[in-house]
Amino acid sequence: MKALQINKLTIVHKLLIAIASISIFVMLTKLFNVAVYKTIIEQFALFSDFTIFKYRIWQFVTYSFLHADIMHLVLNMVMLYLFSQLFFTFFNEKQLLKAYFLGGIAAGIFYFAICNIFGLKSFVVGASGAIMAVFFTVVGYNPKMRVTIIIFGNIAIYYIALAFIAFDVVQLFFNNAGGHLAHIGGSIFGFCYGKYLGGFLWTNKQPTKKKSPLRTVHKVNQDQRKSAQNDVQKQIDIILDKISKSGYESLTQEEKEFLFKQK
Repeated sequence: MKALQINKLTIVHKLLIAIASISIFVMLTKLFNVAVYKTIIEQFALFSDFTIFKYRIWQFVTYSFLHADIMHLVLNMVMLYLFSQLFFTFFNEKQLLKAYFLGGIAAGIFYFAICNIFGLKSFVVGASGAIMAVFFTVVGYNPKMRVTIIIFGNIAIYYIALAFIAFDVVQLFFNNAGGHLAHIGGSIFGFCYGKYLGGFLWTNKQPTKKKSPLRTVHKVNQDQRKSAQNDVQKQIDIILDKISKSGYESLTQEEKEFLFKQK
Protein backbone atom coordinates (compact mmCIF):
# COMPACT_ATOMS: atom_id res chain seq x y z
CA MET A 1 0.00 0.00 0.00
CA LYS A 2 2.79 2.44 0.87
CA ALA A 3 4.63 1.65 -2.36
CA LEU A 4 1.43 2.29 -4.29
CA GLN A 5 0.95 5.67 -2.60
CA ILE A 6 4.55 6.70 -3.40
CA ASN A 7 4.00 5.78 -7.05
CA LYS A 8 1.01 8.12 -7.13
CA LEU A 9 3.18 11.11 -6.16
CA THR A 10 4.11 13.50 -8.95
CA ILE A 11 7.73 14.38 -9.66
CA VAL A 12 7.17 17.74 -7.96
CA HIS A 13 5.93 16.09 -4.76
CA LYS A 14 8.95 13.76 -4.75
CA LEU A 15 11.28 16.69 -5.31
CA LEU A 16 9.67 18.69 -2.51
CA ILE A 17 9.92 15.73 -0.12
CA ALA A 18 13.59 15.11 -1.01
CA ILE A 19 14.63 18.74 -0.60
CA ALA A 20 12.66 19.26 2.61
CA SER A 21 13.89 15.99 4.18
CA ILE A 22 17.56 16.69 3.48
CA SER A 23 17.33 20.33 4.55
CA ILE A 24 15.53 19.56 7.81
CA PHE A 25 17.94 16.76 8.64
CA VAL A 26 20.93 19.11 8.20
CA MET A 27 19.22 21.83 10.27
CA LEU A 28 18.66 19.34 13.09
CA THR A 29 22.35 18.40 13.12
CA LYS A 30 23.10 22.05 13.87
CA LEU A 31 21.02 21.77 17.04
CA PHE A 32 22.66 18.57 18.28
CA ASN A 33 26.18 18.64 16.88
CA VAL A 34 27.61 21.87 15.46
CA ALA A 35 30.84 20.16 14.37
CA VAL A 36 28.94 17.67 12.19
CA TYR A 37 26.84 20.50 10.78
CA LYS A 38 29.95 22.48 9.80
CA THR A 39 31.41 19.39 8.13
CA ILE A 40 28.22 18.87 6.09
CA ILE A 41 28.16 22.52 5.02
CA GLU A 42 31.83 22.43 4.06
CA GLN A 43 31.26 19.31 1.95
CA PHE A 44 27.91 20.07 0.32
CA ALA A 45 27.32 23.84 0.28
CA LEU A 46 28.86 25.71 -2.67
CA PHE A 47 31.94 27.75 -1.74
CA SER A 48 33.47 30.40 -3.98
CA ASP A 49 36.76 30.19 -2.05
CA PHE A 50 39.05 27.66 -3.79
CA THR A 51 40.79 26.80 -0.51
CA ILE A 52 37.47 25.43 0.78
CA PHE A 53 35.95 24.35 -2.53
CA LYS A 54 38.92 22.09 -3.34
CA TYR A 55 37.33 20.97 -6.64
CA ARG A 56 34.37 19.30 -4.94
CA ILE A 57 32.32 19.58 -8.13
CA TRP A 58 29.34 17.83 -6.56
CA GLN A 59 28.71 21.05 -4.65
CA PHE A 60 27.17 22.50 -7.85
CA VAL A 61 24.31 20.02 -7.31
CA THR A 62 24.15 19.45 -3.56
CA TYR A 63 23.99 23.11 -2.49
CA SER A 64 20.43 23.37 -3.81
CA PHE A 65 19.27 20.63 -1.38
CA LEU A 66 20.39 22.62 1.68
CA HIS A 67 18.70 25.66 3.26
CA ALA A 68 19.76 28.19 5.85
CA ASP A 69 16.62 27.96 7.99
CA ILE A 70 12.97 26.89 8.02
CA MET A 71 11.65 30.12 6.51
CA HIS A 72 14.16 29.88 3.68
CA LEU A 73 13.03 26.30 3.03
CA VAL A 74 9.28 26.99 3.22
CA LEU A 75 9.49 29.99 0.88
CA ASN A 76 11.43 28.02 -1.71
CA MET A 77 9.10 25.01 -1.52
CA VAL A 78 6.03 27.19 -2.02
CA MET A 79 7.67 28.91 -4.99
CA LEU A 80 8.73 25.58 -6.51
CA TYR A 81 5.19 24.22 -6.25
CA LEU A 82 3.56 27.33 -7.73
CA PHE A 83 6.06 27.73 -10.57
CA SER A 84 5.86 24.03 -11.43
CA GLN A 85 2.12 24.42 -12.05
CA LEU A 86 2.89 27.17 -14.58
CA PHE A 87 5.62 24.98 -16.07
CA PHE A 88 3.23 22.08 -16.67
CA THR A 89 1.02 24.32 -18.78
CA PHE A 90 3.51 23.74 -21.60
CA PHE A 91 6.00 21.09 -20.55
CA ASN A 92 6.29 17.64 -18.97
CA GLU A 93 7.94 16.18 -15.87
CA LYS A 94 11.15 15.20 -17.67
CA GLN A 95 11.61 18.78 -18.87
CA LEU A 96 10.94 20.04 -15.34
CA LEU A 97 13.78 17.91 -13.98
CA LYS A 98 16.10 19.23 -16.69
CA ALA A 99 15.12 22.82 -15.94
CA TYR A 100 15.54 22.30 -12.19
CA PHE A 101 18.83 20.38 -12.07
CA LEU A 102 20.59 22.04 -15.03
CA GLY A 103 19.27 25.40 -13.86
CA GLY A 104 20.64 24.77 -10.37
CA ILE A 105 24.04 23.84 -11.80
CA ALA A 106 24.04 26.89 -14.08
CA ALA A 107 23.09 29.13 -11.15
CA GLY A 108 25.98 27.69 -9.12
CA ILE A 109 28.48 28.15 -11.94
CA PHE A 110 27.33 31.76 -12.46
CA TYR A 111 27.66 32.48 -8.73
CA PHE A 112 31.08 30.80 -8.58
CA ALA A 113 32.41 32.61 -11.66
CA ILE A 114 31.24 36.10 -10.65
CA CYS A 115 32.47 35.69 -7.07
CA ASN A 116 35.93 34.70 -8.28
CA ILE A 117 36.07 37.49 -10.86
CA PHE A 118 35.33 40.11 -8.18
CA GLY A 119 37.13 38.33 -5.34
CA LEU A 120 34.06 37.61 -3.21
CA LYS A 121 34.54 34.93 -0.55
CA SER A 122 31.26 33.30 0.50
CA PHE A 123 29.15 30.19 0.22
CA VAL A 124 25.61 29.61 -1.02
CA VAL A 125 22.82 27.16 -0.17
CA GLY A 126 19.23 26.91 -1.33
CA ALA A 127 17.06 25.80 -4.23
CA SER A 128 16.05 29.30 -5.33
CA GLY A 129 18.49 29.43 -8.29
CA ALA A 130 17.05 26.19 -9.66
CA ILE A 131 13.50 27.40 -8.94
CA MET A 132 14.17 30.63 -10.86
CA ALA A 133 15.29 28.45 -13.77
CA VAL A 134 11.93 26.64 -13.71
CA PHE A 135 10.00 29.92 -13.70
CA PHE A 136 12.13 31.65 -16.35
CA THR A 137 11.81 28.64 -18.65
CA VAL A 138 8.12 29.51 -18.87
CA VAL A 139 8.98 33.20 -19.31
CA GLY A 140 11.38 32.41 -22.15
CA TYR A 141 8.87 30.13 -23.84
CA ASN A 142 5.77 32.32 -23.49
CA PRO A 143 6.49 35.74 -21.92
CA LYS A 144 2.95 36.93 -22.63
CA MET A 145 1.31 34.19 -20.58
CA ARG A 146 -1.05 35.86 -18.13
CA VAL A 147 -1.53 35.02 -14.46
CA THR A 148 -3.74 36.51 -11.78
CA ILE A 149 -2.03 38.25 -8.85
CA ILE A 150 -4.30 39.32 -5.98
CA ILE A 151 -2.98 42.90 -5.79
CA PHE A 152 -2.20 43.52 -9.47
CA GLY A 153 -4.90 41.45 -11.15
CA ASN A 154 -4.33 39.70 -14.48
CA ILE A 155 -0.81 40.47 -15.80
CA ALA A 156 1.73 38.99 -18.21
CA ILE A 157 4.41 36.92 -16.49
CA TYR A 158 7.25 38.91 -18.02
CA TYR A 159 6.34 41.76 -15.64
CA ILE A 160 6.87 39.37 -12.72
CA ALA A 161 10.16 38.24 -14.27
CA LEU A 162 11.38 41.84 -14.58
CA ALA A 163 10.46 42.47 -10.95
CA PHE A 164 12.47 39.41 -9.83
CA ILE A 165 15.52 40.48 -11.84
CA ALA A 166 15.33 44.07 -10.60
CA PHE A 167 15.06 42.90 -6.98
CA ASP A 168 18.06 40.56 -7.33
CA VAL A 169 20.22 43.23 -8.98
CA VAL A 170 19.43 45.77 -6.23
CA GLN A 171 20.08 43.21 -3.48
CA LEU A 172 23.58 42.53 -4.86
CA PHE A 173 24.68 45.73 -3.11
CA PHE A 174 23.22 44.70 0.25
CA ASN A 175 23.14 41.35 2.06
CA ASN A 176 23.32 37.81 0.63
CA ALA A 177 24.86 38.87 -2.69
CA GLY A 178 25.82 35.25 -3.38
CA GLY A 179 22.24 34.03 -3.20
CA HIS A 180 21.06 36.74 -5.58
CA LEU A 181 23.86 35.93 -8.00
CA ALA A 182 22.57 32.35 -8.04
CA HIS A 183 19.04 33.68 -8.72
CA ILE A 184 20.30 35.66 -11.70
CA GLY A 185 22.29 32.71 -13.03
CA GLY A 186 19.29 30.40 -12.77
CA SER A 187 17.07 33.01 -14.43
CA ILE A 188 19.44 33.39 -17.38
CA PHE A 189 19.62 29.64 -17.88
CA GLY A 190 15.85 29.21 -17.58
CA PHE A 191 15.13 31.99 -20.09
CA CYS A 192 17.55 30.46 -22.61
CA TYR A 193 16.12 26.97 -22.03
CA GLY A 194 12.60 28.28 -22.62
CA LYS A 195 13.75 29.91 -25.87
CA TYR A 196 15.41 26.63 -26.86
CA LEU A 197 12.22 24.67 -26.26
CA GLY A 198 10.28 27.27 -28.25
CA GLY A 199 12.74 27.27 -31.15
CA PHE A 200 14.57 30.53 -30.25
CA LEU A 201 13.55 33.98 -31.44
CA TRP A 202 15.16 33.69 -34.86
CA THR A 203 13.50 30.38 -35.77
CA ASN A 204 10.07 31.00 -37.16
CA LYS A 205 8.59 27.61 -36.51
CA GLN A 206 5.37 26.91 -38.26
CA PRO A 207 3.20 24.09 -36.98
CA THR A 208 3.18 21.10 -39.30
CA LYS A 209 -0.05 21.02 -41.19
CA LYS A 210 -1.79 17.73 -40.79
CA LYS A 211 -3.59 16.33 -43.76
CA SER A 212 -7.29 16.43 -43.28
CA PRO A 213 -8.86 12.95 -43.37
CA LEU A 214 -11.67 14.49 -45.42
CA ARG A 215 -9.16 15.57 -48.06
CA THR A 216 -7.65 12.11 -48.11
CA VAL A 217 -11.04 10.46 -48.56
CA HIS A 218 -11.95 13.00 -51.24
CA LYS A 219 -8.71 12.25 -53.12
CA VAL A 220 -9.35 8.50 -52.91
CA ASN A 221 -12.89 8.98 -54.21
CA GLN A 222 -11.59 11.08 -57.11
CA ASP A 223 -9.06 8.41 -58.04
CA GLN A 224 -11.71 5.71 -57.90
CA ARG A 225 -14.05 7.80 -60.03
CA LYS A 226 -11.37 8.41 -62.67
CA SER A 227 -10.55 4.69 -62.77
CA ALA A 228 -14.21 3.80 -63.24
CA GLN A 229 -14.60 6.39 -66.01
CA ASN A 230 -11.55 4.98 -67.80
CA ASP A 231 -13.02 1.47 -67.63
CA VAL A 232 -16.34 2.68 -69.06
CA GLN A 233 -14.60 4.53 -71.88
CA LYS A 234 -12.57 1.45 -72.76
CA GLN A 235 -15.74 -0.65 -72.90
CA ILE A 236 -17.46 1.94 -75.14
CA ASP A 237 -14.46 2.02 -77.48
CA ILE A 238 -14.55 -1.79 -77.81
CA ILE A 239 -18.28 -1.77 -78.62
CA LEU A 240 -17.95 1.08 -81.15
CA ASP A 241 -15.08 -0.74 -82.83
CA LYS A 242 -17.23 -3.87 -83.04
CA ILE A 243 -20.09 -1.87 -84.60
CA SER A 244 -17.76 -0.34 -87.20
CA LYS A 245 -16.56 -3.76 -88.23
CA SER A 246 -19.67 -5.96 -87.97
CA GLY A 247 -22.61 -3.59 -87.54
CA TYR A 248 -24.97 -2.89 -84.65
CA GLU A 249 -26.74 -6.24 -84.93
CA SER A 250 -23.51 -8.05 -84.05
CA LEU A 251 -23.71 -6.71 -80.48
CA THR A 252 -24.91 -8.94 -77.65
CA GLN A 253 -27.95 -7.94 -75.58
CA GLU A 254 -25.66 -6.96 -72.67
CA GLU A 255 -23.54 -4.75 -74.96
CA LYS A 256 -26.66 -3.04 -76.36
CA GLU A 257 -27.97 -2.36 -72.86
CA PHE A 258 -24.59 -1.05 -71.73
CA LEU A 259 -24.38 1.29 -74.71
CA PHE A 260 -27.94 2.50 -74.13
CA LYS A 261 -27.18 3.42 -70.50
CA GLN A 262 -24.28 5.64 -71.62
CA LYS A 263 -26.53 7.89 -73.75
